[in-house]
Amino acid sequence: MTKKHMHLSPKNRQSEIIDILHSKEYAEIPYLADYFNVSEMTVRRDIDQLERINKVTKVYGGVRLKEPKKKIIEGSLDFRKGSNRTAKEAIAKVAADLIKDNDVVAFDASTTALELSRAIKFKKKITVITNNLNIAYELADDPEITVILLGGFLRKSSLSVTGTMMDYYLDSIFIDKAFISCKSFNYQDGMTDNIIDEGEAKQALIARSAKLYAIVDHSKINTRAFFRICDAKDIDTLITDKYPSFDEEQLACLDDLRNNNIQIFLAD
Repeated sequence: MTKKHMHLSPKNRQSEIIDILHSKEYAEIPYLADYFNVSEMTVRRDIDQLERINKVTKVYGGVRLKEPKKKIIEGSLDFRKGSNRTAKEAIAKVAADLIKDNDVVAFDASTTALELSRAIKFKKKITVITNNLNIAYELADDPEITVILLGGFLRKSSLSVTGTMMDYYLDSIFIDKAFISCKSFNYQDGMTDNIIDEGEAKQALIARSAKLYAIVDHSKINTRAFFRICDAKDIDTLITDKYPSFDEEQLACLDDLRNNNIQIFLAD
């Protein structure tokens, strides 16, 4: 991590901690110490001060906002499950055909990956690595699928596990194929998201994977969120739905991918 935030005054550092928590919901003390290039003791003093003025709550190993802002832009889990459901089911069907027996695959915490877990259930003999409780629960009764649920801090809004410990859990794991979704995608900016800790979890899975399959429905093509997950060139295959009304800019985005040898599947 680039140390861009060193030499801040305590007041400015504490203000930035609040800004971070608006995006991450929870931050671990080692993460903040690294972010600001200060000692963990300094971070603890900042947190103590913020707690005294009723801004934050200390939790095991870290801190969260006293009253976290509701992220309207992310949407509730139930809403996201229903959003573009037909498109996600079509994408999942195509993605499932690309998974072979004995593969080690990674699924992120997206609802599209949840649909993929349903598409492979009782059909594959594989190992699934995920940071999503819904996916782990979905696959729990399939005796042929080994599920590795990554540890960390639980985001209740998405039932996903996040945090800087993700890299530690993944350090000794080699993944054949990662199936990752995102909030937004375009050729210039790649895969992007609105939630930093979700984006960092996706980055950790991608870093340990031999191949990256982007599972992105049509509504996300040629849009951009603020946190970059990865560049477009890092993607091996894009799987989206065969939307009949792609606009010119969306079609140009798909052409750019093809021209750079990125495979595209359009799911019916």
